[in-house]
Amino acid sequence: MKEKPRRLAPLWMVLALLAALLPGTGAASGNGAYFTAANEQLMDLNAETMPFYSNGVLYVSSRVFEGGEVGLSYGRNTTLGLATLYRQGSNLDLRFDLAGQVAYDKQGNFYDGYAVEKGGVVFFPLKLVCRYFGLTWSQTETDIAPLIRVKSGSVILNDSDFISAATNLMTLRYDEYLRTQSSRPSQPGTATTPEPPVQEELPVQAAEGQKVYLVFDGRDARDILPALDGAHATFLLTVEEMEDGDLLRALVGGGHEIALRVLSNTAEDAAEELRQGRDALWQAACCWLELAWYDGEADISGTLSSQGFLLVSAELDLGGGALELLRAIGRHREDVAAYLGGSGCLPALPEVLESLEEGRYRLSAWRLTA
Repeated sequence: MKEKPRRLAPLWMVLALLAALLPGTGAASGNGAYFTAANEQLMDLNAETMPFYSNGVLYVSSRVFEGGEVGLSYGRNTTLGLATLYRQGSNLDLRFDLAGQVAYDKQGNFYDGYAVEKGGVVFFPLKLVCRYFGLTWSQTETDIAPLIRVKSGSVILNDSDFISAATNLMTLRYDEYLRTQSSRPSQPGTATTPEPPVQEELPVQAAEGQKVYLVFDGRDARDILPALDGAHATFLLTVEEMEDGDLLRALVGGGHEIALRVLSNTAEDAAEELRQGRDALWQAACCWLELAWYDGEADISGTLSSQGFLLVSAELDLGGGALELLRAIGRHREDVAAYLGGSGCLPALPEVLESLEEGRYRLSAWRLTA
């Protein structure tokens, strides 16, 4: 059947569409600042993470993909001048020749787009990356600055809920970004207003009964436990790591919680992991496993619910240092979870615990019931 000719859109509609695609011009984004996020992970706000438009193409930093939040890994071969994005365990592999300004995959298929390097950081064309790997993205105006968000199938919060949950952290990082910009040396012939000294205002004070759930990597639990000084926490362990019965008994005996770090990419495999983890904890410590942590892309919500598991997550982390974490916690006026990682947190952990205790926060492990 012969295809009917398409009607051209009215001129007013074209102009409205172009206006919608342009960066925001409100007061909050007047300095060109953009936030970026990968699923529920908000990136730092600086020159290394700042997205930008070039010739109508939106570029995002490789930092968005380095943490694996959207299921991709990033690699760089400086000798060959290549930057690569790939999904482990699959044939999806997108390679960018920085000098030749071309993009191709391992099968030799070429794609319309290329990556660029700014200040030693590689920036990728977002639409091409999302189309190739089956991701989605959105640009949303916020009261602070526009947000570019890259999302995989495992995303939990919609944009509105994510912005609401991340508003305090966005405000903190935006204020720090402005201070950084104002502290740069001024150009000859220009005047700057001195920035007032920043008041640390620590320790932050908790709302009545406010809890902070501490979450750590369980593989480093033996190093972390002595530093907790009696505070209770949740430790993330894979099925393989849960084969260590002595560790499981030590955690349970110390009043800590264990969450299974699910690694599977399908709901069926996840169900088997949950069964194995539950069996391991029961045999080692006669304790019923009911918490799970999942970074993958599969929809395992039904599996978790049917087996009586609670999916745990963390709104905050230690990535920006102890002071930034404490400030972010201070802006929350309700219970909040903080992921502190593995043994790398040990230098900052005493300061974090001491400040939270002075602020009268209730340090706690996750519980299935309040």
